[in-house]
Amino acid sequence: MDKYTRWYNQITDRARNRIMEDYTETHHIKPRSLGGTDDIHNLVKLTAREHFICHWLLTKMTTGEDRAKMIYALNGMKRSNKFAQRYETKITARVYESLKKEFSAVHSATMKGRKPWNVGIPITEEQREKNRKAAIGKKFSPETIAKRSAKIKGQKRSEETRLLMSLSAKGKLKGPMSEEEKLKRSLALKGKPKQKGHGGRISATVAAQLAAGTHYTQIKLTCPHCGIQASKARYNGYHGDKCKHKAS
Repeated sequence: MDKYTRWYNQITDRARNRIMEDYTETHHIKPRSLGGTDDIHNLVKLTAREHFICHWLLTKMTTGEDRAKMIYALNGMKRSNKFAQRYETKITARVYESLKKEFSAVHSATMKGRKPWNVGIPITEEQREKNRKAAIGKKFSPETIAKRSAKIKGQKRSEETRLLMSLSAKGKLKGPMSEEEKLKRSLALKGKPKQKGHGGRISATVAAQLAAGTHYTQIKLTCPHCGIQASKARYNGYHGDKCKHKAS
């Protein structure tokens, strides 16, 4: 019997015949993942500290696939919730780095070749709406934006992705906004201050459009009824369907 098994047995044997009034956690002497049962003879009440140490010792007492299971179990000891008061002392710091390295290697080997559980599961409209509401008002840091931009730069969407995007957009309004949508956006933005630098960005965009000759004031349209060339704004106001020379 190695020292780890001896220490483990000492802790669990001592716990069998004592009565504790303080906080305790139930421990399977032979873990269920190793064939243990929920039988009363396989259960003991341990303090949070003892519970953590026992799971740590189990990683020392086992080998192969059993040890991989015990590493998963020990990693789970760090998960806190309202029902468990996880142990936090030097021992967790001393083994933490080693645990995370081993857990990463074991988990990588376990998941290799497996298809992620959520691949191919279509997102529901309820979840889509939930995601949309969660994103409202959320601001990303410049570092995050730059990282995302660099990640997708140069990527080409597959035909499957293009098809999915097309299907998701099917039925949505395209082209000029309806008056209803304009009113909806106007009310949503009413009273909200513009972002810092908003005016400067608009001015820069207009200047670039004027320099390129693409600003709406520089676009000339010919009226089919009177033959006059006018800017887009003037055309929409006095020509086309509104032209006084249009045959009635």
